[in-house]
Amino acid sequence: MLDIAAFRTLGFARQEDEAIWTRDWICIGTRDDVAETGDVLPYTIGDHAMHVQRGADGGLAGRFNKAQHGGCRFVPLQCQQGTKTPCSFTSCGHSRDRKAISAGELGDDTPEMYQYLGLRPERLLPVRVAEAGSLLFAHLDPHGEEIDRIASALAEFAPMIARDGTPRLFEEWLEFGCNWKLAGQYVAGIDTQTPSGSADMLTGETVLGRARGRAAWLFPNLVVLKAGEAVCVVLLQPTALTRTLCRVHVFGDDGLGWRNVINSRGIEAARSQSAVDAIVDMRGRGPVPVVSDPAARWLCDRVVRRFDAHPLDGAANELASFIY
Repeated sequence: MLDIAAFRTLGFARQEDEAIWTRDWICIGTRDDVAETGDVLPYTIGDHAMHVQRGADGGLAGRFNKAQHGGCRFVPLQCQQGTKTPCSFTSCGHSRDRKAISAGELGDDTPEMYQYLGLRPERLLPVRVAEAGSLLFAHLDPHGEEIDRIASALAEFAPMIARDGTPRLFEEWLEFGCNWKLAGQYVAGIDTQTPSGSADMLTGETVLGRARGRAAWLFPNLVVLKAGEAVCVVLLQPTALTRTLCRVHVFGDDGLGWRNVINSRGIEAARSQSAVDAIVDMRGRGPVPVVSDPAARWLCDRVVRRFDAHPLDGAANELASFIY
């Protein structure tokens, strides 16, 4: 299992940025976020600030933001601690994201749009983006794989949101005091000891209130919960070393009370993070408390494989010290 340092240290988070966040398809939102021409959806992937914009032809353009350092002459010290900073400039990799910006409300020449687009958006460094049914994805590596395998896995597990045009019922952002890896384990809530795992997705049964449903975790940041035709999509976004923003998107109906489901699971994840922190306070290092969770074993394998494939200088030796 991963050592507790993997759930709370800046050094490990920086390795994740190199080996995971910049190397995988990251789910960043839904079609409803950029439904109209000119709409912009900002999203920070790891330490990289980008956006997608709906074009006049109906397609999407992905770009790194114009103001990558928020207009600062240099990156302030408070922006180098692994925590996304509340800031009037929300266009750099250290700032907290705002929700989608409607072109109809703001227009292209407003300060809000300028932070992302500048005066010549066509000159910004492009980012690969893709639509898979109702969901939007971005990939920061221009030479990474195509989205076909991810789209196929999603279509097989949740055909409702894989169909084009499925409307979103509502969106809500919930933030919890835990590392994103713990958030993924608890939000997915897979309670079977023999889940179905692959290179990209872990699936299994989960308890949804008084009902049973199915859960899928598409590595690294997409969790999909379903019960019949009701589907809840949760996007995991680290906002600090031990804080995770869950962007919750609900499709179908809300008969299960999805907000309460995610909130209760996020609270449990935060308790697990507190247990990790307590171990550090008491005796330094040790394994995480959730070693019996099948999702934890799958997660550990995913992280190790990514680090092996994209090591930093000396990262292989350092990773060995993080694994039990």
